[in-house]
Amino acid sequence: MKKIAMLLVLFVTATNLYSQELTKDQLKTKLAEHTCECSNSKEMTKDNYELNLGLCILEAVNKYQSSVEKYYGKNYISKIEEIGGDVGETMAGVCPDLLIKIFQNSQEQSDSYSSEEDETINGTFVNTNEDGFLYVNVKEASGKSHKFLLLDNFDNSYLVIDNVLKSKDKIKVSYYVAELYNTKTKKYENFKVISDIEKE
Repeated sequence: MKKIAMLLVLFVTATNLYSQELTKDQLKTKLAEHTCECSNSKEMTKDNYELNLGLCILEAVNKYQSSVEKYYGKNYISKIEEIGGDVGETMAGVCPDLLIKIFQNSQEQSDSYSSEEDETINGTFVNTNEDGFLYVNVKEASGKSHKFLLLDNFDNSYLVIDNVLKSKDKIKVSYYVAELYNTKTKKYENFKVISDIEKE
């Protein structure tokens, strides 16, 4: 009889532990962990990473549906963009290596294009600023301003990193447009990524 009572206590305790509700932060972490694990098993390329990430997020949402409904409502599908943003932001801390891998894979595909296909702008160096990443601000002769993201390693990157460029220096910037996840806006956005800088 004592054994049966002990088993019942253990069963109830285990059930209570299992059924404890997740906080929203815990839920986001669980969703991110599942999405990371799912995404790691897939080949991420520039063409398919959005689709694969979306499928993995949906798979994670289905796994934790009751908690998702609690924090995002019964009609959580209408908030899938918000959920995706929360998961994407949390993934940066849970599996940063995966995000780097996705970027590298997409970069390898971009490298298949010749540098002649990069766009170029001639202008005046204004300054740099940091906001998670390093940005280079350039102004054309027409007065139009541009903000470039320093993301890749290239031969002349030292001009920016070592503060060789001075305000009003004439430069030529080669760049390409990349769609990257912005953790501030929680959206994928187009960024002008520098592929080369030449001081004129």
